[in-house]
Amino acid sequence: MKTENGIALLLIITAVFLLISHLSTNNLEFSRYNVGWNGTSEFFDLQNRHTTEDITNISSLSGKQNSTLLIIAPKKPYSAHELSEYRSFIQRGNIIILVDDFGTGNDLLRGIGSSIRFLPGIVASVDRAYNDSFAIVSYPVFDHPLTKNVSSLVLDKGAALEGGEPLIKTTLMSWIDTDNNGRITKKELLGKYTILTHEHIGKGELIVLSDPSVFINGMNGIDDKWDNRKFIKNILALSDHQLIDQANSRTSDTDGYSTIMENLKSSSLSTLVFIGFLLFILIIMVVKRRNM
Repeated sequence: MKTENGIALLLIITAVFLLISHLSTNNLEFSRYNVGWNGTSEFFDLQNRHTTEDITNISSLSGKQNSTLLIIAPKKPYSAHELSEYRSFIQRGNIIILVDDFGTGNDLLRGIGSSIRFLPGIVASVDRAYNDSFAIVSYPVFDHPLTKNVSSLVLDKGAALEGGEPLIKTTLMSWIDTDNNGRITKKELLGKYTILTHEHIGKGELIVLSDPSVFINGMNGIDDKWDNRKFIKNILALSDHQLIDQANSRTSDTDGYSTIMENLKSSSLSTLVFIGFLLFILIIMVVKRRNM
């Protein structure tokens, strides 16, 4: 009897460990496994699992058609092979949405032959959300599926863009804050700055947004008088097949214990073991109850 109890206890401990692995999280900015204000867990919870696919290897883009690839906050330089895959993907008639501010977005833009570029410096504005010069309010200037029913979009420490055909801009009372003090100085010019733009490359379309913070949990809960939620819904509805780049995105970040846990979660074997242990424990409990 003691042996059976010991085995049952071991199985319970193992099952609890596996359960924790499926509920694990972290506090890394933009991580899809971060449920805090600066994570993107809520955005990823909105994904339709039947129409959304994670791209963990860029080579898997080969042959994709009628798809939208979303790249949020790229974090490392691109290889020549990766740039070739992205370029081929968009030229076939697909859509790429690149969302970045001060990462490696310009490397990708150059590599796929785009004229769009991220400019250095944070955009500040008198037209702001709350009492924060960097929480700027921007407005659509051109009709596009992404701006449908969107009257305004709030950014948090975003960049400015040049090139392409602007879709959303700041108001005239905005500037690029080169010294990061939240105030306009003599060398900083007031003007309208582009934060969402697009252009056609081959048969496809490139859309560039200058602030990945639009996707974090804290921005998802922003006041309804701004249309951040509607904008996100428009992105999700842009095509029937949504691809999420996880090969080079800070949304895929894990660290330490979370890395181990995520490897467990992504393993089909661990899932089977987890279910098997739970069922086995349940059987043992039922048998013991009948023998009492």
